[in-house]
Amino acid sequence: MFPPSSRPLMLNDLVTTHKLVGLRYSELIKLIGKPDGEQDNLISYDIAVKYSGVDPDYTKSLKFVYSKDSLITSFKIVEWED
Repeated sequence: MFPPSSRPLMLNDLVTTHKLVGLRYSELIKLIGKPDGEQDNLISYDIAVKYSGVDPDYTKSLKFVYSKDSLITSFKIVEWED
């Protein structure tokens, strides 16, 4: 099942108990695994995806921005619904 069903349960714990800003890119990957998407200086993890047909009608993602020296500078939870 993708994304793993444990991700929504882990999200709150991850963002409230871990200091994510300031981590190195490699430390973040070691902590939560390989990202589901990566573009330029942004990496993302799919938290929830719901389908009512072929295309998703709801997504929830955790997105991280990192600097040129590979430090996480910010993160946000993004939800989209059709």
